[in-house]
Amino acid sequence: MYQKVLVPYDLSDPARHAFGAALDLVKGVDGSKVTVLFVEDWHDYNAETFKIASRMSGVLGDSLDMDAIAGVSEEAAAQATEKVSADIASVLDERGSVLEETNLFEIAVINGSPHDSITAYADEGDYDCIVMGHRGLGAVRGMLGSVCYSVLHKTNKPVLIVK
Repeated sequence: MYQKVLVPYDLSDPARHAFGAALDLVKGVDGSKVTVLFVEDWHDYNAETFKIASRMSGVLGDSLDMDAIAGVSEEAAAQATEKVSADIASVLDERGSVLEETNLFEIAVINGSPHDSITAYADEGDYDCIVMGHRGLGAVRGMLGSVCYSVLHKTNKPVLIVK
């Protein structure tokens, strides 16, 4: 049985199916946790390249307001969380009783490349299983989407691919 399940989520139908399958997978398991992971590759305003380019263009002076920069990243994460929450509402409505049983569900938003970020997040969080859709919004090649294919081959965690 799996207690900690990670669901990479990209607002696609296969991702919604994977989320539903993950909820079904942990149904009745005490202490279970499903984490919906949304990976967005937004600009890293703390990157040295951004700081140098900002100074050269005159947009920012020599002293950067690090609180303002952190605020931009936090706002992007909050907007992404709202977007994911709205998108998964129909799946949650269908399985309302499952949520009461699992009693633990969260949405995580991180910045980075989906290929590497999903695997790293699963390893760092010590997840038992990754449940993902067979094709997402970015899938363009092969039977499996490129992100799915990459995660499947990079991780040592069990991966459940949902059609």
